[in-house]
Parts: sequence; structure tokens; C-alpha cells
Amino acid sequence: MEIIVFEKEAYHRMHRELMGMFKQALKEAKEEALANADPANDWLSTDEAKKLLGIRSKTKLQELRDIEAIKFTKHGRIIRYSKKSILEYLERNVPSY
Repeated sequence: MEIIVFEKEAYHRMHRELMGMFKQALKEAKEEALANADPANDWLSTDEAKKLLGIRSKTKLQELRDIEAIKFTKHGRIIRYSKKSILEYLERNVPSY
């Protein structure tokens, strides 16, 4: 096994750079998704919403609905989620280091 040792400042600099790259990639993906968004195709199924959010639990999705963190619509038993609101939620909740 090979061990790599970083100086503390080098580690923190690398971490800041990686987080900056991650934030920029997320911002660009959001802008592209919104630019290409067809309002008729903005609504996602439960499985699509969970995949976009990176979660597996329907309970977490329910929690996000309950606190109105993401927009949704319900017709009978069918629930659809706004892709735009999910992307906005993800951007608001990107951790800052």
C-alpha cells in the first residue's frame, strides 16, 4: 500500500480548488439544463427526481415536499416534481468550504 502525505495548507488549497471546480460544473450543468428545458418536459417522475437529487428514499422526497424545498404537483396518486426547482434546490444546498 502506498501512502501519500500532504501538508495541511496544500490539502486545504486542493480541497478549495476541487470544491470550486465542483460548484462551477454544477452551475454550468444547471444553466445548460435550464436553457434546454422544455416547459412541457419540466416535470419528473418520482424515480427521476430521486435520481437527480441523488437519494434513494421516498421518505426524503416526502420531507422535501413537506418543507416546500422543491415544487411538485399531484393528480390523484401521481406526483410529479419540477426539474427546475430541484436544480435550484441543489444549487442552494451546495456546501461552501
